[in-house]
This record gives sequence, structure tokens and C-alpha cells, in this order.
Amino acid sequence: MAWVWGTLIVLAVLIIYHHLIYLPVMLLLSRWRSRQSPEAAVTAASGDWPKVAIVMCAYNESDYIEAKLANLISLDYPADKLHLYIACDGCSDDTAEKIRNWQPRLDAAGLQLTLIDAPDNRGKLYRLNQLMDLARDHETFAALTDVSALISIDALQQSVTAFADPAIGALTSQYLLATPLPGEAQYWAWQNQIRRSESALGNVMGGSGAFYIMRTALFRPLPHDTINDDFMLPMSIIEQGSQVLLNQAINSVEMAPTSDQQDQKRRERIGAGNLQQLIRCRFLLRPSLLTSAWIFMSGKGLRTLMPFLLILFLLLSLALALSGSLIATGLSIAQILGYSLALLPELDVRAGILVKLNYLVRGYTASLKGMVAYLGGQYRQGWQPAAALHLYQSLSTRILKRLSDLVLSTLGLLLTLPLWPLIALAIKLESPGPVFFRQLRVGQIHHHRVELFHMIKFRSMGQFAEKETGAVWASRQDPRVTRVGKFLRKTRLDELPQFLNVLRGDMSLIGPRPERPEFCGNLQNALPFYAERTAGLKPGITGLAQVNNGYDETLDDVKNKLLWDHAYSTALSSPFQWLMMDLRIIGKTAWIMMAGRGQ
Repeated sequence: MAWVWGTLIVLAVLIIYHHLIYLPVMLLLSRWRSRQSPEAAVTAASGDWPKVAIVMCAYNESDYIEAKLANLISLDYPADKLHLYIACDGCSDDTAEKIRNWQPRLDAAGLQLTLIDAPDNRGKLYRLNQLMDLARDHETFAALTDVSALISIDALQQSVTAFADPAIGALTSQYLLATPLPGEAQYWAWQNQIRRSESALGNVMGGSGAFYIMRTALFRPLPHDTINDDFMLPMSIIEQGSQVLLNQAINSVEMAPTSDQQDQKRRERIGAGNLQQLIRCRFLLRPSLLTSAWIFMSGKGLRTLMPFLLILFLLLSLALALSGSLIATGLSIAQILGYSLALLPELDVRAGILVKLNYLVRGYTASLKGMVAYLGGQYRQGWQPAAALHLYQSLSTRILKRLSDLVLSTLGLLLTLPLWPLIALAIKLESPGPVFFRQLRVGQIHHHRVELFHMIKFRSMGQFAEKETGAVWASRQDPRVTRVGKFLRKTRLDELPQFLNVLRGDMSLIGPRPERPEFCGNLQNALPFYAERTAGLKPGITGLAQVNNGYDETLDDVKNKLLWDHAYSTALSSPFQWLMMDLRIIGKTAWIMMAGRGQ
């Protein structure tokens, strides 16, 4: 058990160091190495102010865009040196219209505006790279800011004055909240203190998306799957050998109130991004960046790993307690008591220390969830302000669903294999042609691509059923269906080979019916949200729509099945709902097969 105790001690040291030692040590070091901002090298009277691009990406920001534009007009900086670059990323509200309505006011103030009103939602990072490509050839500095954040009136003057030091590549601001949640104000006060200390020691680890400004010559497009762009873009500047500092005289204030649910989602995304950052910031191991490496690993690095460390520490404590150790028993009780106290604010017990403890534990929980989601394949397209449908599915549900697909399809294949030769013989005796029928179908829809696959079934029609008619729906008493085919369709035995599609990952056992590409375009035009039925969800051999509505014959049939398909997707939000739904569908499918009620 010596190795268990050794591991437990190492974990305890790391946990204590991150929460109690690192910050005081950094504060002391930062005071010793505190640097003053250089004196202003340019003045308004000199007429030598550099050009600045203000870059913003917007997605449905109608509530805040006008206040933001008013804030930008009021900035104390020569208007002829400013250029606004704004991208509306597939906005479905009137954000772009409000920006256009402000054009006369911008013209009166002397501000130039470049507006990209894109119809498609490609994500913040895509638009950020697009805007920066436009700005970097014309402007000396680029100030990146969120629509929902107001910035200090002298933010740009403060920034360009500091940039008189050629070693500085980017500056960020202090981040404040107009309406913080309980525990959130203390958290950001702590974060701002950390960032001030990091800056005094040489480099701030990342920027604030509310406002940071950089030399456009140092901009490097980020990979398309980057999650936390406001962290990785400043870090890319550090990688190039320049400094990223905090200017305490610049404040950015977040106007948008945050709900508990939004805060959890934000922290999940940050958790996933932190794990990605831990992998991508290997350049900090350079000898010239050892101070920054220590800051990064002691702060964001350990914060990223902390949920795993805390879980392992609790498990090892419980294991040693069960072996009879009194010390481990005390540690286990203390941890369980601490986590229990952290839950009390959920029951409206609002003591100050409990609120802070609750915020900390909830933060680690959300971060852990985000990291698990990242490892499970989510966030591959980076951060999208409009969450894809599959993000509403529980990760545990998706894992269990795929596991059940593999187990049940393997079992179904083994149990039905004795029937396959008999079915094949019956098909061959009645009509010429192949036993199996392969047809191109639409599979799972991802954010920027659609999967296509060849579905395999036992042939139930003549060999050249669509030679003259082309792609058409099957109908009742369809003359193209053979006698053997009628039996196979009524009993659903024609779909047995689709177990192979499930094992290959093309399909799921249960899900929406896989449609033919020839029909999808017309159906999407006729039925809103038709394409979304397989967004983040593989089509199924059977499904809620199939057992309740049978085969498609008319547009009304498809419309009814669309409602069933979307109803099924809502059941994937929790493992219990999914399990109950799938059990009912499997039971009803078995009844249809035994009663011969298929078509």
C-alpha cells in the first residue's frame, strides 16, 4: 500500500499548492518585479495616432448591438484612425438591420464600417479569421471585443501608448460583470488579481474576449477547431516572442446577465478549451519561457487537471479507509462533508463561504463535463454560438446507445443468420437478380458535412423496379413488390441485413428512417427542420416514427414522421428517458414483426 500512500501525498501537495500556495507566491514575486507602463510616446496633438481596427463577431446580438455602437462612437480616439469590422454570423434576428440603421450616425462621427452579413452560421472563429484577414493589411492594431461588453472610453489611447514598448505584442483588460451571479463576482475579482500578477511577471495567460488589442502583424489564423480563441490568439503572440500584458486602466464590463445554465455551459466550454490548450501550448517549454511555463502549469494547467486529481484523491482516500487507516478515514469524511456543504446553496442556504465553495465545485464539475465531451469528440468544430442538436444529447446516453447498438445488432445477427439462406433461396426462386439490395441513403448530419452510406436490405422488388419511373415512394399494393417481398416487408425481415450497417457505424438500431438523397432536397423545402432530424443522430433500422406511422406514401406521412423523429431526439437528454423510449420501440417493433403489420 506504500505506492497508494505515495500517490495520495503527491495529490495532496498538488491540490494544496494550486489552491493555497501558488497565488500568494505569485503575488509576492509580482510585487518584486512590478513594472510601470512607459510614458506616452505619442499625443493627440502630434497627429500621429496609429490606425486601429475594432473587430466584432455577432450572432443574434439585437439586445446589445446599439449600446455597443454607442460605446464605440464615444471612444476618445481620432475617428479617422478607426475602422469597425463587424461580422453577423448567420444572424436570424435584426442585428444586421440595426447596424445598418446606425450607419448615418457612424458617418457623422467619421467612423468607417465594414459589415459582413453572412447568411450561414460558421462560428466565431471562422468570422474572426475572416475579419482579421481584412484588417491586418490596413490597420496597425486590432482591438477584438464582444458585442455585449462595454469598454473604457480611453481604452484605445491607453493601449497605443503602452505599445510604444516594441516588446509588447498584445494588451488585455480587466473584466467586470454588470450583474454577476452569487460567487461570480468573487471569482472574477480573483481572476483579475491573478492576471495582474501574471502581467507583472512577464505575460498574461490569454486575453479577455470582452476586450484585447494586438499588433495586426502578429496575427496568425487559428486552427478551425480552436475552442477558446481569446486564449489561444494571445498565446500565439507569446509563441512569436512578444509579450501579452494587462493594462489595469482599461475595464471591460459585460452587460449580458448570465443564468446558471448559461454559466455552466460556458464553463463546460472553457473546460474543454483548457484541455485543448494544455495540449497545444507545448511551446512554453522553451528555456526563454520558463516563467510563463510555471505560471501556466501552476494556474490553468493544474486547474484543468484538478477535477481528475480531486476524484482520484477521494477514491484513494476511501480505498485506504476501507483498509483500516484512521487518517484516510478522516480525510474521506472531510472530503464528503466538504462536497455536501457545497450542495447547500442549491437548497437556498446562502452563507458566504458556502456560496464560494459551491461556485468552485460547480466550476470543476462543469469543467470535467466539458473535458469528457471534448475527449468524446465534441467541440471538433471549435466554439459555435448556436449549439448543434447533438450537444443536447447526454454523453452517457450516446455511449450507452452505441454500446447497445453493438450488442443487440450482434445478437440479432447471430439469432437470425439461420433464416438468411432460406430468405435468399426464396428470393432467387421467384425472380432473377441479386439477393441483397443496396441503396444510397443520407446518414448522420454534422455541422459542416453530411454522411452518405449504402444501406443493405433483402431485395423485395423486381431487379429493375425503378428503371422507368426513377426514384419514387413505395405505395400500398405496390406492383413492383414481389410475393416474397410482400412477406418480407410485412414481417420486416427484409431489414435484417441492416444489422451490418449498424455494426459498421452507418446506422443505429433505433433512430429516424434513412432517407434517399433524391428526396431530401424537396422534403427540406416543403417541411421546415426536415434535415435536422438526423443532426447528430444516426438513422435507425426501426424508430419511433417507423412503429407509429409505417412507410412514407405522401407528404403528410413524412410530416407526421418528422414530429415523431424530433420527439425521439428529445428523449436522448438523459439515459433513463432514452432507455425507456428504446424499450418501448423495441417491444412495438417485435409486435409488428410477429403480427405481420409491416408494409
